[in-house]
Amino acid sequence: MQSLKNYIQEGRNDPSIFHAVFMSGSPGAGKSHVAQQLALPGQLGYKEINSDNEFTRYMKDAFLDLVLNPDQQFQRDVTRAVAKRHSQAKKRHAEIGRLGLVIDGTARNVSKIKNQKAELEAKGYECAMVYVSTSLDSAIENDHMRGATGGRSLGPEMITSMHKDVVKNINVYKRMFGKLFFEVDNSVWEKTPTQTRKLYNTISRWSKTMPKNKIAQQWMKDN
Repeated sequence: MQSLKNYIQEGRNDPSIFHAVFMSGSPGAGKSHVAQQLALPGQLGYKEINSDNEFTRYMKDAFLDLVLNPDQQFQRDVTRAVAKRHSQAKKRHAEIGRLGLVIDGTARNVSKIKNQKAELEAKGYECAMVYVSTSLDSAIENDHMRGATGGRSLGPEMITSMHKDVVKNINVYKRMFGKLFFEVDNSVWEKTPTQTRKLYNTISRWSKTMPKNKIAQQWMKDN
């Protein structure tokens, strides 16, 4: 495990220090795909925080069904709790060095996002949101395809409910993030790269610009 000094040193050299990007959108919207196209966990060096990825990995390790199985609810709940703890620990370690973060989730819970944003800003971070939109039909189809190819599938009923919850929160997030709220329409995958190429330039410039807030400036002086 890295020492505190190593975490801090890594942060000072991080290309996206003091920046956090929340990826939002319904399951099946293609958030991870868009994040990759934006080079967030790649060229821009953001640390990806995604409890769903951890959850899927642990489910496979426990030989649980990746397609929703009511008979395995208890095992799924335990596995999800472990995955969330792992992701939270990964996030805390990254925050020590104020590393760039890409936080991948549905953003169904407005209060949770608001609190996470406030906690990061209290540490000097600037926060943006990339909302990946898609039609309900596309989300259901993508979820089905993921299950058919060995991935975790939630099923049409849950996708429909979560898609509705996410869509109704969009105006709240537009106000919350202001000019740092961005939308990518991923309904037609062939058209997505045109949007992400343009957005990459915007996010890249922002990511490489050191925040001018006093908290971030003082941290750099102290470390």
